[in-house]
Amino acid sequence: MKRKKELLKEKLVKFQLEIAELGHALREQEQTFQAREKDWYLNLFDVLDAFENLDETIKAKEDCFDKTGRMLSKNFRSIHRKLIRLLKANHIVQIEFHDNKARMDYCKVVDTGESAGLMDETILSVVKNGYIDTQQNTVLRKAEVITVHNSMDHPSGIWSEDKIDQIQGEIDQIQGKNDSGLSSCH
Repeated sequence: MKRKKELLKEKLVKFQLEIAELGHALREQEQTFQAREKDWYLNLFDVLDAFENLDETIKAKEDCFDKTGRMLSKNFRSIHRKLIRLLKANHIVQIEFHDNKARMDYCKVVDTGESAGLMDETILSVVKNGYIDTQQNTVLRKAEVITVHNSMDHPSGIWSEDKIDQIQGEIDQIQGKNDSGLSSCH
């Protein structure tokens, strides 16, 4: 009876080791697959960047195209749309900045510029689009952006115009109360 228990115990330990090894091997394969998949997407994003640059060039010169040139430009745009649909089918979409504010988890600031009417961190332009996997909620490539960075001697570098107007209104109210308080004392 003891011998059977020992054999069963040995088999159980052996199976547990095998399960642990297989689990480890599976995790390694998953990591390898995910790394390969991310590299594939990054390369595809480079192709999309090339299509976007080509589209800008075509738009600038489209008026000069003959029939063949217009047909080629339509074909390029069609391929570009197909690539975007392929990504969307795999839950990969371009990152959008609805509030036009740079968020460091979604973008990388590559340059800054001053703009009197805008608050710091407002996006002036997107140099390279970023992409996100909506199913896994992971950023595959951060967008490269140019943002506002006003110098500190400019009021908009510290506060927005609305904030400045609010503060000016409060100052005016305080001055109005002080003026009325002074006239009642004389």
